[in-house]
Amino acid sequence: MNKLITPVMLAAALLLGGCVSPYRGTVSTATYADPPSPALFVVVPPDPFSLTDRNIATLIEAKLLQLGYVKAESEESANVAVMFNYGIGSGTTEVHSQPNYSTGGTYVSSSASYPRQFKLWILDTEKSKAQQKPVITWQGEVFSSGSSANISNVAPVFVDVLMDNASQDVTNKSFLKVR
Repeated sequence: MNKLITPVMLAAALLLGGCVSPYRGTVSTATYADPPSPALFVVVPPDPFSLTDRNIATLIEAKLLQLGYVKAESEESANVAVMFNYGIGSGTTEVHSQPNYSTGGTYVSSSASYPRQFKLWILDTEKSKAQQKPVITWQGEVFSSGSSANISNVAPVFVDVLMDNASQDVTNKSFLKVR
């Protein structure tokens, strides 16, 4: 029985090991003021008609609820506005070649890497209206590069990293998150 369990466990570990993706990068956050209490928030996506932006807004809403914020009934009743944007740059491709001594040919491989950034701001809407300019209470930025150019794949990791650092101020803090 033990002889069967070991190969099965090894195969399962190899299969599952191929399913996880490590995400590396840096995060910076800054707190400028306490949010209003109670913090009634609304997330304002860059493009309210974009399915991707609406999905990211849903991720942010869930994290804010975990942090004790309360979702406002409407934009008018919100005293906190949460805004975000993101970007993925054009990738760079690296090509590697090395001799393949077993076949006598050359082994060639390539990889692409895309620079990625995600930024989030929490604004006090009441102070912003009174001062007639945006009043940011907290902001965070994530910078990373990796093989995925799809923001839908990386946004959950970036939102997690930002919200994990919401209660502290950090500058260029390295992170490694496995998903």
